[in-house]
Amino acid sequence: MLEEGKEADPARRLRVYLALTVLVVVIAALSFLIVPQGNTLGGCERLVFASSKYTCITGLALSQENASLCSYANGTYADSCYMQVAEKSGNAGTCGSVSNGTSASICFSTIASADGNYALCSRAQAPYSWQCQSGIAVKQGNATLCASISNSTYSAECSSIVMTRYATLTGNAAYCRNVSASNSKNLTNYVIANLTAGGAYSQNSFLLSSLSLLPNTTYTARDYCYISVASKVLNPALCTNVSAGEASTICLEQSGAYSYNSSIVENYTALLAACYQAGAYEQACVQSVTLSHAVSTRNATLCSQLTGSEVVSCYSLLASTYKNATYCNGIGNATLRAGCVSNS
Repeated sequence: MLEEGKEADPARRLRVYLALTVLVVVIAALSFLIVPQGNTLGGCERLVFASSKYTCITGLALSQENASLCSYANGTYADSCYMQVAEKSGNAGTCGSVSNGTSASICFSTIASADGNYALCSRAQAPYSWQCQSGIAVKQGNATLCASISNSTYSAECSSIVMTRYATLTGNAAYCRNVSASNSKNLTNYVIANLTAGGAYSQNSFLLSSLSLLPNTTYTARDYCYISVASKVLNPALCTNVSAGEASTICLEQSGAYSYNSSIVENYTALLAACYQAGAYEQACVQSVTLSHAVSTRNATLCSQLTGSEVVSCYSLLASTYKNATYCNGIGNATLRAGCVSNS
């Protein structure tokens, strides 16, 4: 029995070794099928899973900027491949190979926007073509291009943004006549959001941007334009062009027409009360109203009631508006304080 056991032990070990060898071969085969084998189309096509195969093909097409390779992918994978190659190479012709209309429109718009090619926007479907044209016209500050947009809403938004920028930068309120006076809040809020993105015009018309957060208010993009200019050149007469109500009051405050008195306090209280009805936007609204009130009444104490970057903005606006660097002393950060002093 002992001898028989000795003979059986090597045989058992041999079977184990054979099983392990087969397992290693299987793992190697699977690895070959799953992992890309070199930078070739053949290597990509040997992959089993579609997602891996088409991702490999896209990577190969991108590395060679060869859109023809995308034809070896299918459906959305092929469209994605064409779009990525088109964007990398800047070749709008490649967008024509995208089968999905929406994806093709995005492809044309992306390249047109990157190149500033207004004419190329027309290759996209609406509304992508209008968005593309408006974006390029605004970026170039070209009101003529705005006027050529076939959709009236996009054309009005585009012209309003461009003209308000001209008016604010030059201090010439005549440009405001070409800004939309539509009561559409969607149009007005879009224009204001675009103009105030990144803090633009914050020194001249920061409060009007908060009007979009207040319920039951009446204002237009043209109002915004006149308030921006009135606050820059400190000319209250321009406020006669602004709609009655909150917009008119804000214009007069920003233009320096008021001095510190009880009526300002009452208006400030009313605006704060409206902010408390703004839901999720309450805090942003309160910050804007408080900052505006601090500057219009030269009340630096209110700056300390603000939070975050608004504190620095408040002291800086006081200093620059009234040409008095002592307001900068309220800024704790030495670097920001120095910047405030240099701009006052």
